[in-house]
Amino acid sequence: MPLDWSWKKVHNGLSRRRKLLAVVLGGFVLPWAGFVLLAQKVRLAGGFAHDKTVLAFLRQSATPGQDKLAVALTDLGDSGPMITLGVLVALSLTLRRHRRQAVVFTAAVGGSMVLTQVLKALFARPRPDLWVSIKPVHTFSFPSGHAMDTAALATAGIFLLWQFRARWLAWPWLPLFALGVGWSRMYLGVHYPSDVLAGWLSATGWVTGVYLLFAPVFQELSQAPEAVNEPPRAV
Repeated sequence: MPLDWSWKKVHNGLSRRRKLLAVVLGGFVLPWAGFVLLAQKVRLAGGFAHDKTVLAFLRQSATPGQDKLAVALTDLGDSGPMITLGVLVALSLTLRRHRRQAVVFTAAVGGSMVLTQVLKALFARPRPDLWVSIKPVHTFSFPSGHAMDTAALATAGIFLLWQFRARWLAWPWLPLFALGVGWSRMYLGVHYPSDVLAGWLSATGWVTGVYLLFAPVFQELSQAPEAVNEPPRAV
């Protein structure tokens, strides 16, 4: 067995395991651990100690320009546009004969949207009432549906772009959009910071979990180097 080939196989195997471990820890374990801690904080103490302080600061720094930006972002992150975008992505994947990716994407994003409603009903947290919002909402507050839906689409989009060389050009815009929508919900006074953070964490954990279980790219990472590098044997 040539030494260079043996070393390359070991190096690739370690690299693959490190990538998989990084995704498991950073995308699944830590987000769900953070969500559990947040949920306990909401149940026992009503949320972060500075939830209202952050909202009051955003209110004091409000400007007409920020009002328009916040309304625009929150409208883009609403259920209608997010569902429409998700359906278009799934249809595009299906038409391009990436049916398995379409199914995984639908389970990840659609499942996160369903989970949002389940968690809202479970915690039944009232909305903030520090001032009359210019974009009022009267449903439950925890977690933020806008934050959860946009984070789910952003995380799933990152996984879809994983295989393309130009992914570094597109990746930053997805989380930035989710962050912007989360800011808009706090700026408008309809969500506490703990609501938004919980939405980001739970969506990231859910989508990552679905992709780890079903996406081909992670199934390949979990295989031994021999199973990926060796050519198929003749039957």
